[in-house]
Amino acid sequence: MEKKFKVLRIIGTIWKVLAWIVLIIGILFSAGMLLTSVLGGGMAGQLGLREGQMPLGPWAFGVVGGIVTFVVSLIATVIYFLMLYAVGELIYLLLAIEENTRLSTQWIQAYLASAPPPQSMP
Repeated sequence: MEKKFKVLRIIGTIWKVLAWIVLIIGILFSAGMLLTSVLGGGMAGQLGLREGQMPLGPWAFGVVGGIVTFVVSLIATVIYFLMLYAVGELIYLLLAIEENTRLSTQWIQAYLASAPPPQSMP
């Protein structure tokens, strides 16, 4: 059977690939933010910042801030991944529904064409 809507299949694949790219970049970004906050968080004291000068307080720098940033950005990344991947899967779902409907119609038409004509009532 001939596959229809080739461009939609390509678009669905592009959405799925984009979802995986977002996931990989998001995980790398989250890990980078964790390392930057943990390793660079001690720099606030070296820069001469006191507690009153830190915009979010001292907890925003260092291990706690790094972990919070890591978890929040990782959750956001997973949500974005799921949304993008779902769009690609939705396109494939709609294509599968169309194919199944077309096959069912062809099967019913072939069955009706091979069935004997109905008998007339006497």
